[in-house]
Amino acid sequence: METDPLAQLRDIHLPADISWWPLAPGWWILIIVFGILIVWAITKAVQRYRANLYRRQAMAALEKIENACASANLLTEVFATLKQTANIAYPNQHFSSLGINEFIQFLQRSCSSNLFVDLPDNLDSALYSSSQHQTKALGLTVLANAKIWVNEHRREAPQSC
Repeated sequence: METDPLAQLRDIHLPADISWWPLAPGWWILIIVFGILIVWAITKAVQRYRANLYRRQAMAALEKIENACASANLLTEVFATLKQTANIAYPNQHFSSLGINEFIQFLQRSCSSNLFVDLPDNLDSALYSSSQHQTKALGLTVLANAKIWVNEHRREAPQSC
C-alpha cells in the first residue's frame, strides 16, 4: 500500500510576528546615549542662561536709565552700570577701579565691535559737567555703545592694563 507522499505534506506555518518588546540591546544603548545627550544639552543651556544673568540685569538697568532720560547724570549712571557689569564679568580683576580713560580702553579691548570711539578727550570733566544739552547727547551716545558692549563683550579677560 503505497500512499501518496504529497498527501503527507502540511501547509507552511509562518512564525509569530516579532514583538517590539523587549527591545534589542542596540536600541537600549541608543536610548541611553540619546538620554545622556539630552541631559547634557539641557545642563549646558541652563548654565549658559545662568551665566548671562548679569547681562540681562545690566540691559534692564540701561533700559531703566534710558527711560528716565531726563536725568541730569545720565552719563554717570551709564558708566556706573558699566563698571558694575565689568566687576561681575571679570571678577578679581578690578577693571572698574581704573580711571575713566583707562576704563574705556578696557571696554574697547574686551569687545570686538568698534565702540566708544567718538568720545571727547575731556570725558572726566564731562561726567560732572553742568551743561545739560551736551552731556545728554554724549550720554545717549555712550548709552547706545554700552548696550552693544553688554551684549557683545567677551568673558575672557583681555590683556591687563
